[in-house]
This record gives sequence, structure tokens and C-alpha cells, in this order.
Amino acid sequence: MELRSLFTRLATSALLTAAVAANAAVITVDNTDAGFTSSGLNFSTYEPGYFGANYMADTRNSVGDFGMWDPTGDSEWVAGIWKVEMLWTSGPTRANNAAVTVDSGSSTASLVINQLLNGTVWNDLGEYSFDLSGASVMIDDSNSTSGQNIIADAVRFTFVSANPAAPTDVPAPGTVLVLLGAAAAVLRLRRK
Repeated sequence: MELRSLFTRLATSALLTAAVAANAAVITVDNTDAGFTSSGLNFSTYEPGYFGANYMADTRNSVGDFGMWDPTGDSEWVAGIWKVEMLWTSGPTRANNAAVTVDSGSSTASLVINQLLNGTVWNDLGEYSFDLSGASVMIDDSNSTSGQNIIADAVRFTFVSANPAAPTDVPAPGTVLVLLGAAAAVLRLRRK
């Protein structure tokens, strides 16, 4: 009976640890990272409050400018539900109607954000069910009016939960280590 109790505690601990490890995954893609691409944007440090070394701003009164963040190259990336947040700097010429597209790999969501408000803080864009590949967040100037510019600084992805419809062949971050620890504990018990 004591061995059964030990296995029950070990299994419960492993599940709780795996859940905590999976929920702790946070991926931040900055405008200088490999997961960021852009067109028509210029580096700037003019306004304070940016993430990392700088941010990017489009040239006012131009069209077709965009910035795109792709988290799928990060080793922590798994299919599932992720909270998406965006950071930009404050400034009087920011777009009050910047177009943002969240691509989950199988569907897209279109948002309009006001970059005149809430600069220098993480702004919640919502929770989305992402596929293993093809995930991205894009901001573009398609809605911007004359004299306004979009800011592309950083996007943060925080793992919320596994997606029941997502492929199950990829473990959540930290799961493999927990399972290996549990297997080692069982082997130690058998040796005694």
C-alpha cells in the first residue's frame, strides 16, 4: 500500500509540475529578433519606453508598410491557446487605427488598435488557438490616415493551455523533463 501511495503522489506531482511548466512558457519577439520581418519601417529610439534596443516606425504618408512577428522558431513554441500582447511607444503621431492581423495558422482575426493610447505597456490583444506552424501577428498601415505612423516594437506570447484540437505528438514545454524525472524515481525504487 505504501508503494501505491508513493506512485500516486509521484504521478500527481508530475502532472502538476508539467501543467505549471507548460503555463510558464512566455515568448517575446522583438523587432530585432529573427522572428520579425518588416517592410517600409525604420529603426528609432526617439521615444522612450521601447522593448530591447529600439523600435520601428513607418514613414508617414506611405502605404504598404508592415511589421510581422512569428514565434514559431522559438524552442518553447507548441500548438495551443496563447495570450497575445503588443508593446509600442507613446507619441503624438501614432496611428489611432492601426490594422493588426493575428494569424493562428488555420484562421485569422483582424483588429484595429489605437497606438495613441497605452504606450510603453503590454496591451492585451486576446487569446488565440494557434497551430504548431504558421502563427504570426502583423501590424500594417492600411488604415492609417495622413500624418500618422504605426509602431512595431515587440509582441509577447504567453502559453495559456493546450488546444484539444491541436496535434498531440508534441509535448508541452517542460513535460519531457518531468516524465524523465518520474521514470528515474521509479527506477531508484526498483533497485531498493
